[in-house]
Amino acid sequence: MANRIFRYIDDWASIRLVDSFVKDNKAGTGNGEASLYLGSKNDPDIFSFFGVEAFDVHCVLMRDEVLDYLDSVKQEYINHRFNYRNEVSLDTWRVLYEEVKLLPEELNFDLTRKRLNDKNGRVYAQELTYKRSNPDINKAPKAYTYNLIRRIAIPEVTFLMLTKMGENDSEMYAKVYYDPENE
Repeated sequence: MANRIFRYIDDWASIRLVDSFVKDNKAGTGNGEASLYLGSKNDPDIFSFFGVEAFDVHCVLMRDEVLDYLDSVKQEYINHRFNYRNEVSLDTWRVLYEEVKLLPEELNFDLTRKRLNDKNGRVYAQELTYKRSNPDINKAPKAYTYNLIRRIAIPEVTFLMLTKMGENDSEMYAKVYYDPENE
């Protein structure tokens, strides 16, 4: 999967979380684009997976799997593989870990295609309730979950896996995972 942003096999897809999507742990020149870049509109895998060009999917993310992700990425917070612009330290990892421990078992967000007529042919998706501030889980749970993914991700080596739930193309199980060998 080296250098692929989006990969689709049967009922699951894996999306590389690039530097521009990551909120705090920036290692490159990305500006914190709140939209998730999926790839080019010429990549047939994207629309084959989502079923339509103007997709809108509901995603379920499990708290314990976010904790597993944080455990797997902990060494990156201690021994940096990248030069980060902001603080990436064991202290920031601990704060995130403690925050996630207090969350409900099941977290939800939606991914809706944005910019259908992007002049450069890029395909983006976003949780439409997300508005760049730090959302409160009780007032805006979907925006909070989407923001959490952006805050915990280490760019280029963190992936978002989406797996179809049943036969409905609009319900997805989401998992954030760390793959340091895949940068």
